[in-house]
Amino acid sequence: MPKEKKKKEESSKRKKRFSGEFIWLLMLFIWAAGIFTASSIPGSGEHYWDLGVFLERKGAHIFEFFVLAYLVWKVTDFHETAFSKKIFFVFLMPFIYAVSDEAHQLFVFGREGKPLDVGIDLIGILSFILLILIWRRIFSKEKTPA
Repeated sequence: MPKEKKKKEESSKRKKRFSGEFIWLLMLFIWAAGIFTASSIPGSGEHYWDLGVFLERKGAHIFEFFVLAYLVWKVTDFHETAFSKKIFFVFLMPFIYAVSDEAHQLFVFGREGKPLDVGIDLIGILSFILLILIWRRIFSKEKTPA
């Protein structure tokens, strides 16, 4: 009898893990789709420079890719992977998406795919990674002597 109870508990844990991972994957997909949709909005074709608009748009890039890196991190939490591999994956996936997003904008009227924007997206990605590294350093269970 205890064996059956243990099997049920393990099955329940797997279902919870799967449903949790599914929810984070769904959120990741929705966020990526939102970035794609925003990149699909045609521009006016006019080129003018306004500091406020520039800061707002570039701030949006940083925020979008910070959140994208966070969502990738949450999905990797469901897999037993070395920390360094998780960090690499959290860097690589959003970076590839940033490059593909700029390539996509080359085909949208009034928009331009700019390497500068990929660099700005990288600020968001690297900001999240830096936050994780700081968090891990502060709250690590393995304290090293000073």
